[in-house]
Amino acid sequence: MSSYSYLIGRPDKRPVFSHNSTANEIAHSCDWIPIGWLALFEPRDVQLVEEPPDSETYDPEARTLCPTLIRKRDSALDVLRKRREKLAKIIPKHLEPQLHGLEAAIAASTMPYIQVVVSDLDMFVTRPGSENTLRDLVATMDGDNVKQWRAMLAHVDTDMGKNLSKVEFSDMTGVAAVVGYLPESFVVSLGAKQAELVKSMPIVKANKRPWWKFWSFKTAPVGSH
Repeated sequence: MSSYSYLIGRPDKRPVFSHNSTANEIAHSCDWIPIGWLALFEPRDVQLVEEPPDSETYDPEARTLCPTLIRKRDSALDVLRKRREKLAKIIPKHLEPQLHGLEAAIAASTMPYIQVVVSDLDMFVTRPGSENTLRDLVATMDGDNVKQWRAMLAHVDTDMGKNLSKVEFSDMTGVAAVVGYLPESFVVSLGAKQAELVKSMPIVKANKRPWWKFWSFKTAPVGSH
């Protein structure tokens, strides 16, 4: 069963544990945290948030903590712009414009803060010390450590060769690896050939909301939500 991460707007710097509605949602992703989302933050933006008693999965006998990322919206956009040169070494040219769509979607949010909610991803919510994993993923953005980049890129379903100049993005999951799924109004066109490939893939619906599963080589029209 697929799990999801969410990029949402927040009215203040207090993070939420989970996200269960479309309210203030900027984008969503399946099974991973997109590269573009990680590039919005710095390691110090990692926080731990505790599952509240009103959560559907709350267990009064167990304290559940999960890491999250939260930062002022405008500051996050500045961080992303500063990392464009670094990202240009990793992201293929045809996918770089997707970052403009992500910027536009974030800028359109009326909330002064943005948060990445990862409590639905098993790699974070069920593992002690997972805040260090999330912090390392963000820190990777500012260095050239090949080992760290390979680990991070494997996390978003891409393949890396001997160095940063040899990174392969899948035609079917490339956009999702960079920005996740944005609202249709902020989607950047892939071009005719790739757009037709995406449209040809079947849609898989989950239980709670109409998410699209693409991890197992399936995807839906980019920007559908």
